[in-house]
Parts: sequence; structure tokens; C-alpha cells
Amino acid sequence: MLLTASEGRHWRYEVCEHEDGYLVQMRDLETGDLDTQFSTIFRTMPVAFAFAEMSAAYERFAADEDDTAKDQQAQVDVVTCERHFIDLSGRLQDSGINGIVIESWKREKQRGAARTLH
Repeated sequence: MLLTASEGRHWRYEVCEHEDGYLVQMRDLETGDLDTQFSTIFRTMPVAFAFAEMSAAYERFAADEDDTAKDQQAQVDVVTCERHFIDLSGRLQDSGINGIVIESWKREKQRGAARTLH
């Protein structure tokens, strides 16, 4: 279930419920496609929200073509969001795990235990 989303210039960073916590995934605003390479799972909701907000702020800053706007408000947004994320993730000890790693663990678990013959 989608809980919230933060939008950058080209991507939307969605926070969804996940069996292992809260998944932050990246969706293309133009096509609606998910980027399967970018997904991070957090144990705590506040850190997932802060990560999505920080990612969107950074993407808006990086995509901004107007250097004067980039100098002021976009920089302030990125710094504020980054500090908030670092503070929360440090206090809650939740730096997140790449979603690809979780999927690999699930595949390995489904494969079962390997038998060793001596």
C-alpha cells in the first residue's frame, strides 16, 4: 500500500508498506515505470519518509537548469532534507537496505539448504 510520495523533476519517490518494513521506490513521472535498480527498505517509517523527501529534493536540485535558482532555494532544500535524514537514521539506527539484497535473500531462502556430503 502506498503511504506517501515525494516528487522530483522526473521521478516520484514512493513509500510503500513492505513485509520487511517500508519500501522506497522510484517511479518515472512520464511513463509510470518503476526503476527496479532503485529501491531501499527501511525498518522505520520516519526514516523512509525522510529518505524519499531527501531523494526528491536532490533530484530537483540536480535537474534544475537555472543556476540562480539552484544557488539558493534548491540548495537549502537539499541540505535541510539531508540533515533531517541523517539525524533520523542515526537516532533510529536505520540506514536502510537495498531492495535487491532483500530479493536475493528471499530467493536463497526458497532454494532451501544445500546438502553437504562428506
